[in-house]
Amino acid sequence: MRERQRSSIRQRSRDREMRRTLSYDAPPFYMPSDAPGGSGGGAGSSSASGGAGGGGSSGPDTSGEGAGEERISQYRRQLGERLYPKVRALRPNEICPLFLNRHVLKCILDRRIGWHDLAFMDPVMYESLRSLVEEAETKDANLIFTALDLTFCVELCAEEGGEQVELYPDGAQIEVTAQNVHNYVRKYAEHRMLVVAQKALWNLRLGVFDVIPSNSLDGLTAEDLRLLLNGVGDINVQTLISYTSFNDESGENNERVQRFKRWFWAVVEKMNNFERQDLVYFWTSSPVLPASEEGFQPMPTITIRPADDDHLPTANTCISRLYIPLYSTKAILRTKLLMAITTKAFGFV
Repeated sequence: MRERQRSSIRQRSRDREMRRTLSYDAPPFYMPSDAPGGSGGGAGSSSASGGAGGGGSSGPDTSGEGAGEERISQYRRQLGERLYPKVRALRPNEICPLFLNRHVLKCILDRRIGWHDLAFMDPVMYESLRSLVEEAETKDANLIFTALDLTFCVELCAEEGGEQVELYPDGAQIEVTAQNVHNYVRKYAEHRMLVVAQKALWNLRLGVFDVIPSNSLDGLTAEDLRLLLNGVGDINVQTLISYTSFNDESGENNERVQRFKRWFWAVVEKMNNFERQDLVYFWTSSPVLPASEEGFQPMPTITIRPADDDHLPTANTCISRLYIPLYSTKAILRTKLLMAITTKAFGFV
């Protein structure tokens, strides 16, 4: 029964849809402050820096480390080699290409990490654990937990070590029941979010404040920090309109130029969000909008070129400028614009 449960969880994780942005649609689920059936704060009372019960100034527990260097999977090594040059090359006001989970942002900010933060890291597992807590309140709770045959162990994926770890000493001998399930989900979330990557999280925070003042992020929430780092992935057309100015090089009368502007924004309005991200990426080299107007340096502009139905739009991403010929119809404008932004083969023209 236990193996069947684990296999089901692993299958659901494999079937999980890959998202371009992190999941913010999982409903928050707050645990009772005092868990029945056991003691221990778990992830619900963890400090971001030091794990459960740790203070803001404590470091990672390295007592369990071997004499050799820390093992790093080939996947992580390749990821670092690809991302580091991009992050290092960022200029002021550019968007960071590295997306961090919510609990990592909270760790950087030294904010309290709750077990519900697991929803942003692994929404499938979060929903499974949430179901366990709800089932503990039913009249058949004891029968359900007996059938599940769970213990205080966690089976890690390959990137997290690929082994089975006990959440308590002799955790393999402790059955999960309706009375101690709150402790189980807290300890599970704590291990997945904090314990597995404790050293990495601690050094990440140290690295951040090695290059910026220690009080520079005071007052920010995890969502605030995400906006500063990654911008706004949901492209709001009205916001984009407010940022954008036009330069007219078409030589046509004002009425035709104004009509063309209305066509352009009407086409953008009818795009889905992925198409708008492609447009902004083609235009500015970033698929998201900055958190505020100050993030655009320089502000985006559109230059309307002389009438020409044959050529595609072009862009100068260094100065956030889009060049569009004055097309004769809105249908041609839409076709040419979508063709240009979805080609994904950029170069000098």
